[in-house]
Amino acid sequence: MRIAALSDFHIGARHHTDGFRHDLARFARFLDRLEAEHDTIVLLGDIYQTDHSLWPTEGAARRMLERARRRVAVLAERFAAPPYVHVFGNHDAIAGPALGAPEHLRLPGRFPALFIHGHQFDPIAVEARWAAELGTWSTGRLRAVGMRPLAWWLELRDVAIKDRRFRGPDGPYARGALGLMREHGAPIVVMGHTHCPGITPLSRGAMANTGTCSGGRTMWVSIDTERGTIEVHGVGAPMHHALPDALARGPSGAHGGT
Repeated sequence: MRIAALSDFHIGARHHTDGFRHDLARFARFLDRLEAEHDTIVLLGDIYQTDHSLWPTEGAARRMLERARRRVAVLAERFAAPPYVHVFGNHDAIAGPALGAPEHLRLPGRFPALFIHGHQFDPIAVEARWAAELGTWSTGRLRAVGMRPLAWWLELRDVAIKDRRFRGPDGPYARGALGLMREHGAPIVVMGHTHCPGITPLSRGAMANTGTCSGGRTMWVSIDTERGTIEVHGVGAPMHHALPDALARGPSGAHGGT
């Protein structure tokens, strides 16, 4: 099975809260190419920005999700049908109850793959959730008063700091991936969340990160669960990694669950 995974679009309910910043026709052509080359496309969370309201409640998140989907109606309609599967993230967690998006997804093959947004392993989001939510609320307010460049700079700085602290085979995302590999019997784990694309080889397989499709950027992960290959595209030369046959978990076409 050929699978593409992409994440972190941050499509906003209003123009000033939107982090996507793509020409929709051009992005649609990019999706055409992914669909032609893959059997399944996983939207790995934070597709929509639903937590930039003044008073962030569940009802407000639902309204922002509805407005964001209306703003990009052609994309939203496309994403609601195969080959797309939406796995929710921290900024579009409301897609769980509202759209039926799962928290994680396991797809089959000789080298099964587990897809999860990754905020579950972010030490700030887990151990200081109030601080993470305050940061999101603050950048949303900055955008609301016309200070989008400052909000964008703060978000990029946050991404860079976290990447330096948490990246690598000994970091919290890698530890989380190893736990998922053991729990789900999947030697490939794919996350988003950090906005930093890459491949991290681990003792039980490999973890890949999708990067981000926000800010007009286009990054994605491509996986072949029969061959055990992982590719990361969108920043410089593509990254490649192949898993050894010793990590294969079943015969070709073996089925896995969600």
